[in-house]
Amino acid sequence: MGTIEHRKLFRVQTSIKIFYESVRNSSIKGEAYTADVSSIGAQVIGRAPIEIGEELSIKFFITKEKSPIFALAKVIWQKECKYVPESQKMYYATGLMLLDMSPDDAILTSDYIFDVAKKQQLKCEKGIIDQFEAA
Repeated sequence: MGTIEHRKLFRVQTSIKIFYESVRNSSIKGEAYTADVSSIGAQVIGRAPIEIGEELSIKFFITKEKSPIFALAKVIWQKECKYVPESQKMYYATGLMLLDMSPDDAILTSDYIFDVAKKQQLKCEKGIIDQFEAA
């Protein structure tokens, strides 16, 4: 049985490297990778805890050929990741809500999400059809 999605917009699982810096405190900055993305937010995984409510200036590249995408985001939630690597370092899953992004960047991001969703759907269909073909 599948799960019910309660979020406002569709999300895709994709890993994109992002760079962030606090709007209020330039010493709070780093890198993280997305776990999932929607047109209004993302779940990212990073090495450092970030205070809930912190506003971040973020930058990411959805393709190597395109210019970076810039956005303003707010930390909505954060928790320690359950998986602990051999190094025993802690990693943090963080929910970001996008507050501001240029219209052009919003369109590029939305198109990227749609393209990833199409590829994931095709991969799922292929897997199912391959099971029939193997039987």
